[in-house]
Amino acid sequence: MRRVLTAAFAAAVLTLTLQADEKPTEAYQKAMHDIGDAMQTVRAAGKEIEESGAGAQDYMPFEGATATMKTAFATALVYWQDKKVDDAVKLAQDAMKHAGDLQAAARERDYRQLLDAMLELNQTCTSCHAAHRVRLQDGTLGIK
Repeated sequence: MRRVLTAAFAAAVLTLTLQADEKPTEAYQKAMHDIGDAMQTVRAAGKEIEESGAGAQDYMPFEGATATMKTAFATALVYWQDKKVDDAVKLAQDAMKHAGDLQAAARERDYRQLLDAMLELNQTCTSCHAAHRVRLQDGTLGIK
């Protein structure tokens, strides 16, 4: 009986370990890359607005970036729903909301709202990465 319990425990630990650090799907990886590229666009556009002061401010880069983010966060949401990871589902939902807030702020040309949405989005992404991202042995990023 002791051997059976020990073997079952070892199998459970091994299964959890294997599941803990896994490569995400190609769709999820693409979504994360798309979000990263969109965030770079958003940061650059935000910096340009900040540096322009009272000059002409270009909010157009936010349109494409936020559309990309919303699509990519929808992919992330489905990924986490399929895995049944409640906190990641909530974070993906929050990220979609913040991307929408960012888009609305850009349309309204409201720089204060834009900054708030960017901050919220950054914090949400950081929280999810801290909780669910890990560097794998091959140097790529995986899911923990």
